[in-house]
This record gives sequence, structure tokens and C-alpha cells, in this order.
Amino acid sequence: MDNLLAAPGVRVYFKDLESRFLLVSAGCDATVPTGQELSDLIGKTDFDFYSEEHAASAFHDEQEIIRTGQPLEQKLEQETFLDRADTWVSTSKMPLLDKDGEIVGTWGVTRDVTAQVKAEKALAYQVLHDPVTGLSNRISMMDRLEQAFVALERLPGRLAVFFVDLDHFKVINDSYGHDVGDQLLVEVGRRLSRVSRRADTVARLGGDEFVILCTSLNNDDDIALIANRIVERVRAPFFKDGHELTVTCSVGIFPTTDPQAEPEDLLRGADDAMYEAKELGRNRYRVYDPSSRGVSTANQFKAELCHAIENNELFLQYQPLFSLDDQSLVGVEALVRWRHPDRGIVAPDAFIPFAEQHGLIASIDSFVLDEACRQLEEWTSREGWPAGFTMAVNVSGRELSEVGFAKVVEEVMLRYHISPERLCLEITETAFVGGWAEIQETLAALSLLEVRIALDDFGTGYSSLAHLQHMRVDVVKIDRSFVEHIGRSARDREIVAAVTAMSHALGMSVVGEGVETDHQLDTLMGLDCDQGQGFLLARPMSPEAVVALVG
Repeated sequence: MDNLLAAPGVRVYFKDLESRFLLVSAGCDATVPTGQELSDLIGKTDFDFYSEEHAASAFHDEQEIIRTGQPLEQKLEQETFLDRADTWVSTSKMPLLDKDGEIVGTWGVTRDVTAQVKAEKALAYQVLHDPVTGLSNRISMMDRLEQAFVALERLPGRLAVFFVDLDHFKVINDSYGHDVGDQLLVEVGRRLSRVSRRADTVARLGGDEFVILCTSLNNDDDIALIANRIVERVRAPFFKDGHELTVTCSVGIFPTTDPQAEPEDLLRGADDAMYEAKELGRNRYRVYDPSSRGVSTANQFKAELCHAIENNELFLQYQPLFSLDDQSLVGVEALVRWRHPDRGIVAPDAFIPFAEQHGLIASIDSFVLDEACRQLEEWTSREGWPAGFTMAVNVSGRELSEVGFAKVVEEVMLRYHISPERLCLEITETAFVGGWAEIQETLAALSLLEVRIALDDFGTGYSSLAHLQHMRVDVVKIDRSFVEHIGRSARDREIVAAVTAMSHALGMSVVGEGVETDHQLDTLMGLDCDQGQGFLLARPMSPEAVVALVG
């Protein structure tokens, strides 16, 4: 009991049958009204310093305990004070017994969990919103699409998805820097929100891609009116630091009245139509038509990607991973690239989502796993290579849900003589959405192989601190969107602190992604983050550069 009384943020109290305080611990001074002493609590009830609603709830709980003799365990409740900011607590209450075993009141233990609840709320917001623009993200948009189709079943009508892609946005980033690029994305988000109606949903999918979901459309004229407004508003000049910047957009539109349509099909069709708009000169919109050039453009891209997979145009670069304890190199993450014969080096963001949509991701995952393990065998056979050096490989949710995936991993490990502790498979949170049972089965099989599992981009998909305890993972990688603002955002710092503490409590290690400044690095080290990766530490590099780095 002495340890409990001394614990920070913990209050212990004893009450009589009328819920009047009999005895309180020093921690209860957090509830004393301003200007009063701790001893002033004795003989009073919660109604003297809490709001009536909260005090009535606490009184009801205590009277039920007195009536039934049954304890109340770890109830999460919001304390609303009369003279200070609210707090969140986890409360357990038990019957208070005399020497004869008769109930003479209640006693309780209350632990302050305000910081954790705030971090949970901030994390929940982050799950559904884009960190740069504050708009809805892909997860939120897909949920909204599902709701729209449910509504369409009840009340027939027309909806449309507008897929908006900025033209030559890379030029802005390359010429003026990513800070200006981000500000332009924020402004584009504002303009798209103004174009949309109140009931519409505007989302940023990533990069320079936006989606607008419009419901309750009357006819094709409504669609054309919105599309023209989008094109006109986006190309209006944008002023920054004395510079006048202009960016245009290509818009693809998929309208439907079918309540049985699949959300992914709408996005894919709108994306195809957007490709057609770009092919026709950009700065315009096109409506999806199965017989249009939009489809043939997508098919052409698919054919090129198939050719790349079959003809060794894909290759890997490796981003180093460092211990934040002593700055030592502990491993690398394999990152796939495409050496396109005409476009040069193509980053994964430009083709991985397409591959996932068009059924090519399994072939890419297979190539990456095999090549990464082959390279790991070559490295670790060198004399003096670091002990415990790991190779992290990204795996799609589609692969994890496939029966026999663990067997594939085992065969590759045997082929290249890879010990399991050296291989870490990285999966994103969104992989858990919709296929939980299948993925858990695969993770169980992988755990038998003793392969390490990392939860990538934590905070952007399925996030909840509570969910961590149910996941079969060894490593939690905190998404770069939290690390980016960790120095100037108390909310993001609280999230990283909470995720790190929870992960460590569950025996998981923590990696901070996207470390780009000394301040970010120092903050992560101060929060006891285990490892880090990012451009400050090392950029993705060739196998030869990794050898040089180790040397």
C-alpha cells in the first residue's frame, strides 16, 4: 500500500455509507478546491468539488458497490471539476469492510491517465486525417464511400468520385523546396474544400493526389460544374515569399448509381480517367469510360510494369537503421526501385499503389524478399560484418493473407542460409483492416519460424495503443508524420512518448522513421526510442555503399 500511495498521479480514498470522505492520500490534493487544504475533504462528498453530473455518476457507482458488495474495476472516466481543467482517470472501487465483514463504505484507487487519453485522441485523429493538409486520408475516404453506398441502397441517387492529381508538382518541390510544396498542398486542399459542398468529402491520398466524394448529384451537368470549378480554382496563382506559383491539375471522374459497386473500383476507374486527362494535355477533366483511352493508358502502364518484373528492371536500395543508444549500424531496410527505360528511376510511390490495385504486388513482394535475402547472405559472409545485422523487408497485406506465405518465407531463408533473427518483415497497420483472422494465422506461422515482425507506419492506419497488445509484432515503427513535428508539437511528442512506453511494456522495440534534424534525433533519444532511420542518419543507398558504410 505504501508504494501505491507514493506512486505519481495515484489517489487512494475511503468513504462512508453516504459517500463522505473518511481518509484520503496525499495524492488527493489534486482534487482539493483552490484555497483549501487536503484535510478540508474529510466529511465532504464529490458534489463539493466536481460537476453535478460527474459527482452523481460516482455516487451511483459507490452506492451500487455498497448494495451488491461487487467491486468496480478500472473504469475510465472524465473528471469534470468546478474550478480547473478536466482530467481523465482510471478508477477502481471496492467495498470497505469492518472487522466483522460488514460493509461500512467504499474505498477506491484512482490513477491519472490524462496524458495517455490525450495521446489516444490525437492518435485517433491522426489515423483518419492527412498530417500535412488536415483533410481526410485514404482510410477515412474509404469508410465514407462505404457509408455512401449504404445510403444509396436506402435512397437511390447518383454519386461520383473525383480523382485530382497535380500536374508537374515535382517541379515545385525541386525548385522551391518541400516546405513550399507542403504549403501549396495545404492551399490546394483549402481550394478543393471550398469548391465542394458541405456534405462532400475531400481527402488527400498521399503525394499530390486528392479525392473528392460527391453525393446526391442530380445529373451530368452537376458533375461537369464541379469538375470545371476544380480545374479553375486549382490553377489560380499561389503567392509565397514574393513568388507567384501556378499549378494545374488533371481530374478523373467515376460517377455511379449502383449501390453494389465496389469503392476500390470507383477509385481505380477515376484514376484511369485521370491518366487519360494527363495524356490529353493535363489541366482538364475526363469522365471514366470503359472504352476510353484512360483504360488503355492504365493497361499500358500495367504492361510496362509486368515487363519490368520479368526483365530485371526492378532493383533494391537499402536504407540504414541505427541504434539511438550508441549510433551504431544495426541493419537496413530494403526499398524497391524501378529503372524505367524512358522515365529513369521510378520511386515506389509511383507504382506500388498501382501494383496493389492491379494484382501485381505479389510478384514484386516475391522479388524483393528473394533479392534482399540473397544480398544479406552475401554481406554476412564477409569477415567482420556486424553481429546481429538485420534485413527489413516490406510485405503487403495481400501477401500476408495468402495461405502458405510463411512457407514461402521459410524456403527463401533456407535457400540463402538466413538465420531468422536477421530477417524482419515489415507490415503496415492497414494490412490488419478487413483481413485480421487470415493475417493473424500467418503471423502465428511466422512466429514459429522466429522471424521478426515490424509494424510499419504506426499511427496512420489501424492505430490504437490498446491494439498493440493484441498484435504479434516485435518492432513498432513510428510514422515520419509524428517525428516530423515532434519538436514543435506537444501532441505529437505525447503520442511518441505513449507509443514508446506501451511498446516497451509489451516487450517491443521502437523505431523512429523519417529523422531529418538533430532536434528530432535528440527528442527521440530523450523519449527512449530504440532505433532510428532517416535522411539525417543515412539516405537509401546501393549495396556497395552499405559495404563502405560498414567498413
